[in-house]
Amino acid sequence: MHKNQKSAKRNLLFGFAVSLSVLLVSSGISYFSISQLLDSQQLVEHTSQVKYTLDNLISVMKDAETGQRGYLLTGNDVFLEPYKGSKSKVMDLYMDAQHLTIDNQVQQKDFPQLEKLIQEKYSIIQKTIADKKDGIPPAVSTLIRGKEIMDSIRKMINIMNTREDELMILRNAKMNKFSALTPIFIAFAALLGMLVTVIFYRKIQQNNLVSFRLEQELSGKKKMVEHQIEVVSTVAQKISSGDYSVRIDKKDLQ
Repeated sequence: MHKNQKSAKRNLLFGFAVSLSVLLVSSGISYFSISQLLDSQQLVEHTSQVKYTLDNLISVMKDAETGQRGYLLTGNDVFLEPYKGSKSKVMDLYMDAQHLTIDNQVQQKDFPQLEKLIQEKYSIIQKTIADKKDGIPPAVSTLIRGKEIMDSIRKMINIMNTREDELMILRNAKMNKFSALTPIFIAFAALLGMLVTVIFYRKIQQNNLVSFRLEQELSGKKKMVEHQIEVVSTVAQKISSGDYSVRIDKKDLQ
């Protein structure tokens, strides 16, 4: 009986230890998977932010260039509205894009050249506007150079966006992978935990059943011994009173 109790206790402790280990391992796996999923999602959002910033940069420059053309054609200051303050906006966007890609050395190497082109483009815009106000027609070579610079900026922005698109594909693939694996890990851990619980629950039930049977057997033996003691005591009393004819029948001891 004592041995069975020790076995039941040992199984219970072992089952608890296994269940706890499964819980810890599954929790660790789930935490890792969810962390990777969140990291991948942040990287995807970061890539989108880089592209958005670069697109805004070229958009503001296009608006400034459009304003320049309108003013050169008409001489009306209303066309200069998109140009006013645009350089400050462009440089802010430039700094944002440079900061966002600080960990990407391939992108970083293009920023000095991009800044040089931006500065040159605004120098040309400023000069042509100033010449127009002074009544000096813009030189064709200056306008052509301005177009070449703008084309170079567009090309550079396109290349940088293409790099971000390539990163986006990789990061989306990683995010999708962990999106698919995370619920599988969690479901597997839950099923494994349930399986371990069921197995050790059945073991404990079996131990309890064995204990119950042993208790019944011991109870029966105890009753038999008590009965035998009672029979022997009765016979002993009779003998002590002088009745030597009394005998113990085996049936009486059962």
